[in-house]
Amino acid sequence: MSHPLHHMDFIFQTKLGTYPLQAQCQMLAELGYQGLTVSGWSKELSSLQTVKRDWGLDIGALYLIYRPGLEGFVTNILESLEGSTSIELALHSGDRVQDGDRRMLERLLPIAERRGIDIALYPHVRYGMQTTTEAVALCRQFDHPNLGIVFNAYHWYATQEKQLEQRLDALWPYLRQVNIAGTRLSPLGWGGVATIEPLDEGELDNFVVMGALARRGYTGRYAAMGWESMGGDVYGNLQRSQKAFRAMEQRLADHPQWAVMSGAPA
Repeated sequence: MSHPLHHMDFIFQTKLGTYPLQAQCQMLAELGYQGLTVSGWSKELSSLQTVKRDWGLDIGALYLIYRPGLEGFVTNILESLEGSTSIELALHSGDRVQDGDRRMLERLLPIAERRGIDIALYPHVRYGMQTTTEAVALCRQFDHPNLGIVFNAYHWYATQEKQLEQRLDALWPYLRQVNIAGTRLSPLGWGGVATIEPLDEGELDNFVVMGALARRGYTGRYAAMGWESMGGDVYGNLQRSQKAFRAMEQRLADHPQWAVMSGAPA
């Protein structure tokens, strides 16, 4: 099947500044993307509700980071968000999930339910909530229909959580969307852990990741990642990732058995 392909807007945040939302949308639409994930610190959040009308693109989610001191900011975003019905939420209150994170979720979930917004927990390397295991534990604790998980293959790989099949089985009841990137473990990467690269680069075999998701019946969207350290031409990197994703998708449709590994590491 053909999955909607989105891109996270981090790729447009470069050492020389940030591309305007209009330019972002023009590039993505021209290259055949179906949408984008927007960072919560974007200066153009008020324009999100016109993106679908003007460019035919979906705002798949708004990405937010919660840490102490941002309670008002995060709450106001949920109360005012227009143009999307999904929040990807990273928790960064300490070196592990804190009681303050849980209190924040208690505060946010009634708002999300009232406004019809999904909160998808975003495990993030070197943050308080790093692993899918921690995200699953929170989903089980709260047991709320508006709380789920983003499976971010980059952060799963960067944390070396491993056990892909087992982790997907555990998070499956809560899966909302999937983010992917080319990556390799390297001290030159984000946080001194792993690089973020176009989908045709890196050591992570995203074809195998996509195969594992396909075998479980995943039909949702994928969002490719980017970062200013990726380097090169932004448009060219978008083009490479789009081409690589569609090639892997077609290969998986033609040869699903190729994505089943033997002797895979634990």
